Amino acid sequence: MSFATTIAIQIVNILTGLLAARILLPEGRGELAEVMLWPGLLLEFGILAMSDALLYRAATRLAPPKVLFATAMWIGAAMAAILVAVGHFVLPLLLAHETATVRMVGSWYLAAFVPVYLLSLFVATMFQGHLDLVGWNVVRAIVGLGYLAFVGLFLLLGRTSVADFALASIGGMALSAVAGLVWLYRKGWVGWKPDFSVARSMLGYGARVHVGEMVNSLRQRVDQIAVASFLTAHDMGLYVVALTVANGPMILVNTIAGVAFPKISGAATPQEKLRIFGVYLRLAMAMSVAGAAALAILAEWLVPLVFGQAFDRSATLCQIMLLGLPFFAAKLMFIQALNAFDRSLAIGWAEAAGLGAALAALYALLPRLGIEGAAWALVAANAVALGAMAGSLNRQIGAPVLAMFRPTADDWAQAAALLARFKR
Repeated sequence: MSFATTIAIQIVNILTGLLAARILLPEGRGELAEVMLWPGLLLEFGILAMSDALLYRAATRLAPPKVLFATAMWIGAAMAAILVAVGHFVLPLLLAHETATVRMVGSWYLAAFVPVYLLSLFVATMFQGHLDLVGWNVVRAIVGLGYLAFVGLFLLLGRTSVADFALASIGGMALSAVAGLVWLYRKGWVGWKPDFSVARSMLGYGARVHVGEMVNSLRQRVDQIAVASFLTAHDMGLYVVALTVANGPMILVNTIAGVAFPKISGAATPQEKLRIFGVYLRLAMAMSVAGAAALAILAEWLVPLVFGQAFDRSATLCQIMLLGLPFFAAKLMFIQALNAFDRSLAIGWAEAAGLGAALAALYALLPRLGIEGAAWALVAANAVALGAMAGSLNRQIGAPVLAMFRPTADDWAQAAALLARFKR
């Protein structure tokens, strides 16, 4: 069910990305990316890993659903107020080189995006943490479907600006949040009285996780930050289209990680946690390697066909980025394991190593190679972060890292059983 939903989400993402690229063209697509980049980065820096904390508390059943919901909502409301206020002063500086229209869109997008995204995220996390995978899959699918529906509506009305695409994105998240809230209410999980001991516990867990999450977010976005800051909106448009295509297989890996984390966290013994982690790690690697290889072969033909000849250069960028996809997939699974073992502080050091590699590569390659240099910097950062994360995993929980990549007899048996089910 999760994979079917993921495939549907990926198809919707391709359609919305295709519409944005073909209608806005590289420059407009780059402006839309910048409008969304800075509020997203601000939120990731200020969220204090509350979604991870909520997921962990829900998975370990340390508080009733009503209490978790109420506590998360109050924390989220306080965060939204603070982050919007900070963004009001910071965003004009970050978008100073853009037109007045882009700056205006960025301002209202920030004010709407932060509270709506937090609400949508926390609602989805409630379902995920309690392993209600039907609810989780439905509410996460609505985000993209709603975005596509609003884009279609605006097209029918003849509205095709950067502002319209930004508004459609907010609409998709809002639909997801409303649908999820109704579902949670029907399950009896909606409450309004927070528990301060639960809040302290969540904030404590989040504080330990946040350093690694923050560095991870910066490391993932530093290439886009560099392109947005030092190159043109046209270059940014080419780059984000390449990222969209190259990250296609990652949505499958993210799905695996989303299912794996609560299952690893809920295991009774460290040995069982490692066993479950190994199964999901090998599945994620198989998906990422197969997806990256297939997409690299098809990119030269697929990208210009889907997005238009104006994005022909994005195909080469995509092929470069795909070299780092298996590194990123393995690192993401390592993060799930460290979080599930409550060893989150170790994540920050590994991500810092990846960030350092990205900054060094960007400094050396961006002036010489332009956006291709940013793509190579992304590959280097993923490789270095994976190596550092593997060392942390071995030191913190004694995981035999290399051995965990080798398929077992149980893996082959489960794969055969799954194939047999599909044949029926």
